[in-house]
Amino acid sequence: MTPAEEKQIAALNETLAQEIKIKCLHNNHEQSDPIVRFCDYLSQQVPKIRVKKESGDPDEMPGIHVHDRLSFQAVPSGTEIGPFIDALQLVAEDNAPIDEDIASQLKAIDLPTHLVLYVAAQCSFCPQAIRQLLPLLAANRHIHLTIVDAMSFPELAEKDNLQSVPTLILEDQFRWTGTFQTNEIIEVMAKRDPSALGPQSLEMLLKEGKAGQLAEMMLEKAQIFPAFYELLIHQKWPVRLGAMVVMDELIEKNLNLALQTVEPLWRKFDNADDRVKGDLLYIFGEMAQKDFVPRLEAILRGQYDSELKEAAAEALDKIKVATDEDQNFKR
Repeated sequence: MTPAEEKQIAALNETLAQEIKIKCLHNNHEQSDPIVRFCDYLSQQVPKIRVKKESGDPDEMPGIHVHDRLSFQAVPSGTEIGPFIDALQLVAEDNAPIDEDIASQLKAIDLPTHLVLYVAAQCSFCPQAIRQLLPLLAANRHIHLTIVDAMSFPELAEKDNLQSVPTLILEDQFRWTGTFQTNEIIEVMAKRDPSALGPQSLEMLLKEGKAGQLAEMMLEKAQIFPAFYELLIHQKWPVRLGAMVVMDELIEKNLNLALQTVEPLWRKFDNADDRVKGDLLYIFGEMAQKDFVPRLEAILRGQYDSELKEAAAEALDKIKVATDEDQNFKR
């Protein structure tokens, strides 16, 4: 960190409107230790900033979570320092001046929206890109932003086929490189088809306790959203649980729609870990279809552990009960 950057950090303790809390997520990634050291330095130099350290899952990227909808996967330096300080100031002030026309347009965004902005420490255009987006988060709680230092996380840059910075990506479907118009970004966010929502946006709905809303959107469209399958086989139990709540509602209100998930989920079954397999068997049992029986019986005969076989047996019992009830009803 240069003396000028250190001076900017030191000045924060006088300029922050109030004490703020940020989260430092760390794991075994090579960028984790530098991020932790930066957070330690930040809390030492600026007592008004309280840092909570959390250990993330191996598949999560380390970063600085300024709040629950804004994270920096970076050790802010160079041209990144100024916008990072701006973000801290906005959190402390809990307010951001925004153009009235833009504020009006933002009201049309009522679904979770995940933006990823790639930047670099020496990029002269990147600070403006960050500053364009920060007020949007303050004005609309549905917007989430992850700012990624492309040089620090080359694996992410490669995955997203990054060619230059700044690059802004929305749901892996839209991207803007270089300078962009805020109005255009807002318009695209507001007019998205719900069925095209990415897994991160669907996951945000679940985290916000809106499993019912997600179910209703799919019922209204009479379509299983493609990204929904990723939630059903997600490694994190709370995410899978939320997705299972959605499935329960689909099964209750439109069984034929719920049955559209069967073949895609069976194709994913063998490659899933045992915890996911058990949850999928629960879903198959809730659907209670007789043609599931041979597959479930094959699990009972196969090389699976006892807990999975128990889950398969429970699913078979549910199917038998449903079948018996149906036969009694027809009589």
